[in-house]
Amino acid sequence: MSAERANATGRRPVPTVERLPPLTARSALGVFDEAITLLRLDPATLFGIAVLILLPLRIVALAAPGSALRDARPDQLLDIFVGNLSEPGAVLAAFVTLVLESLALFAVAASFGEVLAHWYAGRAISLTDALSASVRRSPGVVVAWVIVHLLEGLLAIFTVGLGVLVAGPVLMVTAPVMGAERVGPLRALRRSTTLAAPKYVYCLLVFGLTGSGAVLMRVMIEFVPSFLGLELLGLPLWAVSGVADVVASVVQIAFVAAAANVLYLDLRVRREGIDLYLASQRVFAGERSAVGG
Repeated sequence: MSAERANATGRRPVPTVERLPPLTARSALGVFDEAITLLRLDPATLFGIAVLILLPLRIVALAAPGSALRDARPDQLLDIFVGNLSEPGAVLAAFVTLVLESLALFAVAASFGEVLAHWYAGRAISLTDALSASVRRSPGVVVAWVIVHLLEGLLAIFTVGLGVLVAGPVLMVTAPVMGAERVGPLRALRRSTTLAAPKYVYCLLVFGLTGSGAVLMRVMIEFVPSFLGLELLGLPLWAVSGVADVVASVVQIAFVAAAANVLYLDLRVRREGIDLYLASQRVFAGERSAVGG
């Protein structure tokens, strides 16, 4: 589809094959780097998805009694992030916020998977279409999210609290599978395990590097502007800590979702040779076009 046709139908132009993430095996650091490159490919669509999925959930979190964003002082921002608050209401609100952000991350990663599937197939997809598909997929996303966290909790019982490190790397591409392959939660969980389990050490490195990078991004975006705005400029709390927190959440979620999708592509290259398959499809499609002409 040409750029002109894509714009006429309300869809953004499809990125060229050269601009899409190369289908190749990468190092863990390469996945980190490619995730940032992916977000720069079409920030309007990808960050738009993250914003429009996250904001409704953040509004729900703000309605919780003792909302951390509403009541916190600058020196409490780090405590909010790690959930180290003493007031019961603030603890509940911080917990609700973290849970809803985790759910938003799952939904965004699935939506990114669908967008990438369209792009690699040479099809345009609008932000509206991506969000509509996300809404239709939401029951399955919730089910998959619950199962993933139940498995992490159960494994934590038998691994001295290390359930996230045991299950997280193996299930990291569950959401991208749901979006890219349009399958249900149980099949996505099995598919993620099939792809990631044989490469557990590699996935663990990606999991740890992505998580560390996401935390660093959030601290930099959230804490510094909030502290400067409140202490030096005297701006109101909602205008600095609230806004900075939402921006930090959007960036963090978009980055982790992008990294999960890059890992999904990487694992399919390593395990299934999808790069060779797509290359052969393009070659034979060109030959068919030539014969037809």
